[in-house]
This record gives sequence, C-alpha cells and structure tokens, in this order.
Amino acid sequence: MMATKTKSYHNYKDKGWEDFKDKLDYLKTSVDPRYLLENLGVSVEHETYKEIRCGCPVHHGDNKTAFRFNKDTRTWVCFTHKCHEAHGNDVIGLIKAITGRDFIASVDYLKFLMGDTNEIDYVEAKRKREISNFIQSYDTVILKHKSVNENSLNKFKTLRTGYFLSKGYKNSTLDYFEIGGGWVDSQDVAREIIPIRDHHGSLVAYSLRDTRDNVEDDDFKYILTPGFDKQNCLYNLDKAKKYGDVLPIIVVEGFKSVWRLYEYGIKNVVATIGAGITEGQQLLLCRYALKGIVVMSDNDKAGVEATIKACNALSGKLDICPVFIQEVDENGKGLDPSDLTQQQVYEYLKTYF
Repeated sequence: MMATKTKSYHNYKDKGWEDFKDKLDYLKTSVDPRYLLENLGVSVEHETYKEIRCGCPVHHGDNKTAFRFNKDTRTWVCFTHKCHEAHGNDVIGLIKAITGRDFIASVDYLKFLMGDTNEIDYVEAKRKREISNFIQSYDTVILKHKSVNENSLNKFKTLRTGYFLSKGYKNSTLDYFEIGGGWVDSQDVAREIIPIRDHHGSLVAYSLRDTRDNVEDDDFKYILTPGFDKQNCLYNLDKAKKYGDVLPIIVVEGFKSVWRLYEYGIKNVVATIGAGITEGQQLLLCRYALKGIVVMSDNDKAGVEATIKACNALSGKLDICPVFIQEVDENGKGLDPSDLTQQQVYEYLKTYF
C-alpha cells in the first residue's frame, strides 16, 4: 500500500507542483458535495442551495447543525469541536478526518470518486478559475440575484409585514432603511427583505429575515441573496460616510443595531453583517472614517474576540476605540446595541460626541 501511495505522489511531482495543484483544485471544486458526503458515510440532515448541515461526522456529535459544508467554496466547519482546525477545512481535510487516510491517499480517494477525467477538463477549469479570480479582484463587480434591483425593491416595500414593528421599530425607521417583504424561500419560509447597498449607494443584495418566532437554527434566521460577498461591504456606509470627517464611525455587527441607534439620533453607524471586520471592510473604514471608529460589538464571546482582533488589525492605520457592553438579559445572555436603552447607548458613546 505504501509503495502505491509513493508512486502516486511522484507521478504528480514529475509533472510539476503547479500542475498537481491545478488538478487537485479541479477535483476539489468539481466533486458533487452530497455525493462526496454520502460516500463518506455522512447522513445529511439539512440542505439548501448553498450548504449542507448535519451532525459532525468527525467527532460524531449529536448537534444536527454543528457541521456545515459550503457548496460554493467546498469547505467545511465543525462549530462545536472545531474539527476542521485540526484536519484542514477543504475536501481533502474532510476525507482525511473521516477516513484516517494521509494526504496522498485522500487525493487518490477523491480521484476514485470522480472517475475518469481528461486534460481538457483540467485546463478548462483552470481557465474558469483565473477568470473568476480576475472578476473577484474588482469589488465593483457583483453577480446579483435577478430580484436585486430598484424596481423589484419598490414592489417588495409595499409587501412589508408588521414583523419588525412587533420588535419595537418605528415605521419611519423601516421606511428609511427601505425594509420590504413578500420573499418566500425554497423552504416556503416567509422572509422580510433588508436591502444592502454598497458604499456608492448601489443596491447589491438583500438580507432575508425569517419571520417565524422561535426559530431554532440561528444560522438560517438571516440569509443573503446569492452572489453577494459581504467581505467588501459595510451596511449603511453609503449614508454614514458623510459623517466620517466630523465624527468617528460607529461599527456594530447587525442591521437592527444600526436601526436602533438611528432611532436614538445616531446616524454615523455601519454594520459588518456579522462578528469581525474583514480586510475589505477595514479598507473601507480607512478610506471614510477620517475621525476613526468606535467598535461596539455584541456582548458575547464572538463580539469580544472580534473587537480585540479589530484593534490589533487597525492599530496604526486609524484611531480605534473599543466599547464593551456589560448588560445582560434576565437569563444572563449578553445584550447587543439594539437591546440597549437610549440612555445606556449615550452613556457608552458620550466620550465620542
């Protein structure tokens, strides 16, 4: 067995490492995700157009949504035990983790699953990948969902329900942020529509909020329209940027925190659409936040870690001030900015006004 593995490795190396890497990338991006997982003995619990969720097949956990396989990137994550960190989060890492094979044996296993391929397949895949990389290098090129346009948004706005009103937000606030409704996803779940515009004000995506109460899976409360990369976008920056030369820009995690602070009269607020500030978002802040930023993340572990990382990443690039929310609810769960009263918010931010 070892001789076969060694021979396979040298066959790849004889053709050059770049050739081997290109072909391996082709195998990883071409294999059908469900076919791969089923051959690895994984029982799929939940599947959408973008991802597959189930219990982690590596540590055999009983949380049925702890394992996520991203169909677009062909990467996987174990949210409970972080198994992907030990084995690698790509297809080969998954095969290694489940089967116990080494790297080369895992590559051979993937080749076996894919069957016969030819040189034309590899060359064409490489060409498409180079074109894709070229396109992605320009943040102004975004492949939008067909319903993400101004005409459709105007229609969706007339279909807004009372969902966010029931959460304590004013009609005037929902009008200002152009909230709509009437979206039904592939699982027949009704969702409210939150339009996302880039820093120029162009409509680039929708975030779609599940309107059902007591949704168990937090990861599916909000979904983004296909083709949108939030790495290079900050929610509400198109409006908040005009304050950047007189006030620090306040950075929060979610849409509702932006809305709540707006209702409190604070308009220089943007959201990262999740914990952490990406490299693309950092560049935007360096461009527009001339008076620096105030990072006001949620009061949880992810929020604290994201704030610390942001301070380290942006140190020396612009003035950055962290705010650590202390308040918790009756169950001891940390609050986010949208949960705070106006008095509490102004107490945290009084230094920056």
